[in-house]
Amino acid sequence: AIVEFQLTQPAIFDVLTVKNAPNTKLEVVSSAQEETQYYCFILSERNKISRGDIVENTEQNLLIPVGNSVLGRAIDVFGNALDNKPFSAKKFKSIHTHTTTEIETAVTPKEILNTGIRAIDFFTPVLKGSKIGLVGGAGLGKTILLTELIHNVVIASNQSKESISVFSAVGERSREAHELLENLAEAKVLDKTVMVVGQMGENPAVRFRTAYAAATIAEDFRDTGTDVLFFMDNMYRFSQAGYELATLMHSVPSEDGYQPTLPSEIGTLHEMLTSVPEAYITSIEAIYLPSDDLFDYSVRSALYYLDSYIVLSRDIYQSGRLPAIDLIA
Repeated sequence: AIVEFQLTQPAIFDVLTVKNAPNTKLEVVSSAQEETQYYCFILSERNKISRGDIVENTEQNLLIPVGNSVLGRAIDVFGNALDNKPFSAKKFKSIHTHTTTEIETAVTPKEILNTGIRAIDFFTPVLKGSKIGLVGGAGLGKTILLTELIHNVVIASNQSKESISVFSAVGERSREAHELLENLAEAKVLDKTVMVVGQMGENPAVRFRTAYAAATIAEDFRDTGTDVLFFMDNMYRFSQAGYELATLMHSVPSEDGYQPTLPSEIGTLHEMLTSVPEAYITSIEAIYLPSDDLFDYSVRSALYYLDSYIVLSRDIYQSGRLPAIDLIA
């Protein structure tokens, strides 16, 4: 959407509301051709917005609740509860305000986290504070393997009070997030977990910002000295949401037709997930392979930031060997 400001100009990332529909939110992302006009992402339903509506500036970024109040909860990118329980947060943080981590203070992962899955522990060991990718095409078991890792690392190991888990559901099925929520509750570890959900039915702006919202929560726990296990399903859907937004804004496409800002978007997200001496963030990300192409530009852009990646093979899957990990790849 294009919004025109006649008096005070907004700052980038300011959240706007429509006067006739206060629950409708927009986010300023860049200036348009005219000096007083700005491109904005529509974060709510489009059918409640029409040409000529009066828009008000909240002069705030998109805020997400952080801290212990979000533990045990499933929330959306606005901090609204999705689990039908009362929710009152006391501490909020902008998803665009990040802690700067100097390269000298970044931690090099060394300690191995035992997952109990031999193909992973032998060939692509998960290091505490590292970033791991589960890479594969459609239907090869990325989400199942991610769920198994959550079970083994979070549930079966009965992680300590000093460690929490953040699950970022970006652009995948709501059924999977609901099943995970029930499994965590049944295993009595939900009180050490927070889920940030922006599923495939949401508009691209919500899906895109959901990843940053979850990373902001993880970053806040890290800054308070708490180790974090960060799970994301799916990194490709994050890239895809950015591509949809770039198309709407008529950006000139880059390699493979993706948005030219893709590397910086993925870089910013992974920079937030950096481990420091005070606390670790161990990131495990599912990455969908379009057309089973490991050289897809969006996939390659994510692989640069991973310490190791687990490649799932369609040939191995069809031969009946599970998990369908290509050990050589």
